[in-house]
Amino acid sequence: MDVPLSMLNYFCVLADELHYGNAARKLRISSPSLSQQISRLETLLGVVLFDRTPRKVELTAAGRELLPLARGTRQAHQAVIDWARSRRPDDELQLRVGVVAAGAGELTTSALTAAIHQMPQLRLEMRRLGFFEALPALRAGLIDVAFAPAPLPDAQGIRVATVAVEQRVLVMRADHPLAGRESISILETTGETFITPSSGDQVVMDWWVVDPRPDGSSPRRGPTADDIEGILELCAAGAGVNIAAESAAANYRRDGLAFVPISDVEPCRILLCSLETSANPAVRSFEAVAVHAMGG
Repeated sequence: MDVPLSMLNYFCVLADELHYGNAARKLRISSPSLSQQISRLETLLGVVLFDRTPRKVELTAAGRELLPLARGTRQAHQAVIDWARSRRPDDELQLRVGVVAAGAGELTTSALTAAIHQMPQLRLEMRRLGFFEALPALRAGLIDVAFAPAPLPDAQGIRVATVAVEQRVLVMRADHPLAGRESISILETTGETFITPSSGDQVVMDWWVVDPRPDGSSPRRGPTADDIEGILELCAAGAGVNIAAESAAANYRRDGLAFVPISDVEPCRILLCSLETSANPAVRSFEAVAVHAMGG
C-alpha cells in the first residue's frame, strides 16, 4: 500500500484545525477538495478517520491512532530534506521537478536542457506524477515546480506560466476506422467508448472528453486506468479510445496505436506550476528559462 505524503499532510492539518474551512484555507485549497482528499485517504486505509456532523468535526479512535504516525512521517520526511540541504555546497541550487504524464514531451526536455546549460549550479531532481498529483505534491512540499496540463483543479495559491500549447488527439487502436485520417471532428466520435482516469476532478475529466459535445450530447465512458500507460494499453487492446495531448504521440508511440488530431476542440495548454509563496530562488529562474526554451 502506497499512502501519499500529501494525503497525510492534509490529514494532519485537518486534525489540528478540526474545521474543514480553516484547514482548507491553511492548505490553500477549497473545502470540497480537502474533503475529497480525506475521503480518498479513508478509502485507501479502510478506516474512518473523522466523525463529521453539521456542527463539528472530531477524530475517530482510528484517527487518533494515526495522527502521531502521520506527524512522525512528515517530520522524518522534512528531516531527510534538511539533511540533504545541509550537505550541498553553499552555491548549489536544487529544483525538484514534477511531470504529469509526459509533460510536453520533447519541449519539456528542451527546457531541462536549457536549464542545465544556463544554470550550472542547479541540481535537478525529477518525479513522475499521476494525472491529478501535481498540485497536492506542490502543496505538500514534495516538488518545487510541475509541468502539468490545463485545466487545473482548485489552483488557489498556485502560480502558473503557459509554456506550450498542444493540439488534442484521439488515441485508438491502429485498425480503428478513424486511424488513417489526417484529422477528425469531435462529432465523429459519437458512439465511441472513452477510457478515462480512474479518479480525479470531474470538471477536468469532462473537459478532456469534451462533455458536453457541441450538439449537447455526452460521450460514453467505459474502462478506467490509473496512469497514461494503462490508458494506452486499454486503447491498444480495443477497449475504447482516449483524448490526449499531441505530445503523447511522440512519447508513447508504439505498434498497435494511432493518434489522430481533433480539429474542432480547444487545444491543451501545458503549464509550469509553482507555489506563489515559494522561497526557492531557483523556481523563478527556471520558469524564465523554461518559458523561453519552450516558446511559451
